[in-house]
Amino acid sequence: MKRTPSTKLQTYLALTAAGTLVGLATGRPELVALAAPFAAYVALGIARGQVPEVTVSATIPGERVLEGDDVPVTVEIEARSAIERLDLALEPGYGLTSTGSRPRIAARLEPGERRQLRPTLRTQRWGPHRVGVLSCRAADRFALVDYEFPPARLGAVRVFPRMETLGAMIEPLELQATTGNRVSRERGDGIEFAEVRPFTPGDRVRRVNWRVTARRGAPYVSERHPERNADVIVFLDTFAEVSDPTGSTLELAVRAASSVAAGYLARRDRVGVVGFGGAVTGLRPSFGSAQLYQILDALIGSEVTFTYTHKDVSLVPRQMLPPKALVIAITPLIDDRSIGALFDLRARGFDLAVIEISPVPFTKPGPIRADALAHRLWQLRRAAVRTQFEEFGVPVTEWHGEQPLQVPVASASAFRRRIRRPVAM
Repeated sequence: MKRTPSTKLQTYLALTAAGTLVGLATGRPELVALAAPFAAYVALGIARGQVPEVTVSATIPGERVLEGDDVPVTVEIEARSAIERLDLALEPGYGLTSTGSRPRIAARLEPGERRQLRPTLRTQRWGPHRVGVLSCRAADRFALVDYEFPPARLGAVRVFPRMETLGAMIEPLELQATTGNRVSRERGDGIEFAEVRPFTPGDRVRRVNWRVTARRGAPYVSERHPERNADVIVFLDTFAEVSDPTGSTLELAVRAASSVAAGYLARRDRVGVVGFGGAVTGLRPSFGSAQLYQILDALIGSEVTFTYTHKDVSLVPRQMLPPKALVIAITPLIDDRSIGALFDLRARGFDLAVIEISPVPFTKPGPIRADALAHRLWQLRRAAVRTQFEEFGVPVTEWHGEQPLQVPVASASAFRRRIRRPVAM
């Protein structure tokens, strides 16, 4: 506990000293008598002042919130002795901000009195964050000494990125053998009607189409499309990012990855994630709401780790890239290593689509003409990379963060409908 003289004590001491010195210098005892009550109050306060006894605790309702939501904090105060004034300051942690003024109790607290405050903090950025630090300063009943208690650190919250609800998704070229909500092109047991064919030995009787059989005078069976699911891998590029005070490409990439993962999981597809950068991380594909929370926990821990090491997709464990999986790469297309890894994935036969987190809004050309020319050449090089991807049947759609994510997703789907299958490399 730290003790400091209050403003009241400093003022009373100054008045006492000034009255005494001026009275003695001018020979006027009434000035000394005028300063005597201030001196008596200071002496009485120092003699009878007690260290304030107070217990302050703060709690938060949960550990998971969405980006932009409010985090209510409950501050419990219990005074075990008389307190003239109590000041509380809640300093928000990184990624959070206060929605109002700092909590303060200026009234006197009686012994045994309890009070409760409910300040609110607002989340500004996804990620694991400390809620903040609660500092407490109290004064005794004479308000001559301020007592500063050790600050209390509040718990942590995991702020998930705010996800967009996507309608139409990028359809995979091939489906898995497990049951899902997607209609397969194959023939088998299912709900969607495919065609009618003549009966062959071994067909089940329940598949006989009795109307066609009666009309044609020979047994016919109905073929149907089975319901299957897909394996989707969200490939997050964490080699580099471009940022300014308004945001960064990594922030937009994590929001896009979260929305894409939630959209496919809602369709009962198996979804996994691969963080490809200075450190290779990943999560095996699975389905369900538990998988969504695991993916979100993995995504909010994403960060750019600077490294000169050359990395390729051979470093990614095979179970994180299952065969016939649809790989949706979310990348700013800045680092040549990530671009090369995507071409490698396409060469290995993976179904690939690229959502480009455009770094152009975060970069501006310099003031001189040469800077503007270099910026233009950089944009032309990026356009050439996109064209090269499209030549191999890989859609590349830009997302600036201002428009809905559904726009680049729909553009990628339209590109894939124009070609029957990706071009072989």
